[in-house]
Amino acid sequence: MSKINNIEVFFLEYPFPKKINYRYSAGVVENMIVPIIKITDNKGEYGLGEVTHGQFTHKPIIGLVQHFKDLLKGTDIENINKAWENMYGSSVFWNREGIGIGVMGGINIAMYDLLGKKLKQPVYQLLGGINKDKIRIYASNGLFESSNELIKDAKKAYKLGFRVYKMRVVNPNSVIKIVASFKKQFNNKMDLIVDAVQGSAANPWSTKVSINLAKELEKYNILFFEEPCRVENLKGYSEIKRSTRLNIAGAESIPTARAFKPYLDSAVFDVLQFDIATSGFTEGRRIADLAYIHNKPIALHSWGSAISIMAGIHFGLTIPNSAFTEYCFMDHPINNYLFENKRLLISNGYVDKPKCYGLGVKFDKNLIKKFPYKEKINTMISTSNNDIKLTI
Repeated sequence: MSKINNIEVFFLEYPFPKKINYRYSAGVVENMIVPIIKITDNKGEYGLGEVTHGQFTHKPIIGLVQHFKDLLKGTDIENINKAWENMYGSSVFWNREGIGIGVMGGINIAMYDLLGKKLKQPVYQLLGGINKDKIRIYASNGLFESSNELIKDAKKAYKLGFRVYKMRVVNPNSVIKIVASFKKQFNNKMDLIVDAVQGSAANPWSTKVSINLAKELEKYNILFFEEPCRVENLKGYSEIKRSTRLNIAGAESIPTARAFKPYLDSAVFDVLQFDIATSGFTEGRRIADLAYIHNKPIALHSWGSAISIMAGIHFGLTIPNSAFTEYCFMDHPINNYLFENKRLLISNGYVDKPKCYGLGVKFDKNLIKKFPYKEKINTMISTSNNDIKLTI
């Protein structure tokens, strides 16, 4: 058909205005950074992917893209599984988990997008066809310290057709008041997810804080409580899971089925999340199948741009155990230029199967000038040497 000629990465950035002031329990979100993988074939056609890790680091992504480009140049674009195994096999000594898998995931998504455009098929058809005609999608933001700000944002989401909203904990001492306000405002109209954001916190709370917070949240009937402790704290997850009747969800930074296995064997997740722009479609299918064997629903994580949002939709439509996919609802204009149809249509909390070739996204190099990236150390995750929180 055609062969890979080039693999590039482009970083886009939109600095949030000071008035927005997005905050959460482990840091501050000052900008929207979109690391886009672009694969071009020898006929000049392209496909797009995204690398979630690129929101946190820059230079390692550049080097890894170059590494995998040298490996894959000349590969037939339809041999996506072979490309995945070649990337993994060539890097297995240093790439069993982490950022290398994330770059592989972005490349994997871009290959599917390119092949879909070439074959004039949506990606979900290349993944084996749909299992359902529509998928439930939630608005994901809630980076606010006050009830008024959060409810204002949730009202905007509701007006656009969302019926589930995810909020982040800013302070465990004040979050219950915010949850109560949300429930009062949206009683029987909109469901709520609460993300503790402790999975990758540099200085996480003690496990007891999350246990006590979970008990307080039980009365509000939230859909699930996400990442209440550091991802590697498997024992902590077990303690939290035993202490509450809430659904416990995790973990977006676990990239492979092999890495998820001990968590599923230990039954610490009621809802399994993996990041579509880290695991990609090939490894994502393995994770979803493993979760299916353990009778666990999938809530796809896609904290990124239109590219990862569309990837989550296409993938979620093809698996039997998908419960939700995520829509990063932070207020930025980049998606307006990436969505093929400018925006996503959501009706009563669902999005229908896309009518598109590939993912349904596009790229113009003018975006690089419009949203220039300034190389920096991203301080989204605070490394301040604060005291460990012991109470709520």
